[in-house]
Amino acid sequence: MSSPASSTPTPSLERCARSLHLADGTFVAASPAAAAVYGAAPEALVGRRLQHLVAPEDVPAAESALDEAMRSSDAVSFVVRLRGGNDAPRRIEIVAHAEGGAAGERRLCCTARDAAAGARAIAEHEQLSSRAEEMGRRLERLIASVPGIVWEIWFADDPSRQRVSFVSERALALSGYTPEEWLSEPDFWTKITHPDDRRAADASGALATTGSASVQSRWLTKDGRLLWVETQMRALCNDDGSLAGYCGVTLDITASKRAEQEQARLREEIIASQARLLAELSTPLIPLSDGVIAMPLIGSIDRARAERVVETLLHGISASSARTAILDITGVPTVDTQVADALLKAARGVQLLGAEIVLTGIGPEVARTLVALGVELTGIVTRGTLQDGIRYAASASTTRGARSVA
Repeated sequence: MSSPASSTPTPSLERCARSLHLADGTFVAASPAAAAVYGAAPEALVGRRLQHLVAPEDVPAAESALDEAMRSSDAVSFVVRLRGGNDAPRRIEIVAHAEGGAAGERRLCCTARDAAAGARAIAEHEQLSSRAEEMGRRLERLIASVPGIVWEIWFADDPSRQRVSFVSERALALSGYTPEEWLSEPDFWTKITHPDDRRAADASGALATTGSASVQSRWLTKDGRLLWVETQMRALCNDDGSLAGYCGVTLDITASKRAEQEQARLREEIIASQARLLAELSTPLIPLSDGVIAMPLIGSIDRARAERVVETLLHGISASSARTAILDITGVPTVDTQVADALLKAARGVQLLGAEIVLTGIGPEVARTLVALGVELTGIVTRGTLQDGIRYAASASTTRGARSVA
């Protein structure tokens, strides 16, 4: 990403003149830049003493500095004015240091530049340093505002050994480990990742392929907590494009994970409740009077519903101690082998419980189908309509009551 244009001019590179001198300041050699600094061609400077180029009032200071440089192992910096015409003398900054072994063999190496250029360079350096410090403070504020851990990892030897090189202060609150502990050993990331999630948390393949990855895993914190975290990361590459490490942000998503799990649990409960309600609606059991219950069926009947019909009917008879059960199939559009088998199972089950079953809603088409299927309805009372079945059940109940009184 390119940075936006700045109104501040880019600092220019000032040329420096480099020269070699005898102990008394005589030029032995000079670089091409000497022409711009000293005002004379390099070849014209050879054989001349540096002091001859300096304004008379600054010669003592120049000689003192050169003598000090010859005696010292450190570089000596000084500023002098050059000889000039009517114009104001130009100031240059010279840094001199001695090279060589024995005193008679030592030479002075000097680097000179315009003093004004040096002042500008110092000012520019200070300005750049100030900008760098401000950028550093801004980066710290940005990292502190991130609601997660900002981190950087470089491979210690290869991608299988990772060493954390930077981790933000939020690591302590999130993981219980201090930034120093994060930086203390390779593979620290693996140490705190739940063993079952370590394979899923390894995004090196995706990073090498696409340059970015997002993974979710669980962390084991220092104080024994189990956290769900989501990590967004990007690849750090060497100059040749090979993978060198990762950087990214890790967020605590434990609360959202728990909310998802709770929503999933509630969704399953709702689905189960709806299934139970549908089962009840598909096999309604209606008490008509003492000892009489009715189950009107509407819609098609598959194997699962046929099983619920039998189960609900038998459970209802057992729970209510009914003596007569009316099974109405008026609303069943098609009677096939599966429906006929369910009716027979229901009849046998009701009879085994000591009750009587009345089958109603059998029209001509249903009757022909039952005959064609060879369904044997022996022992089952049949009536054309539900009303006829209710009248029969009421009459049978009255008869049973009279018998019990007698």
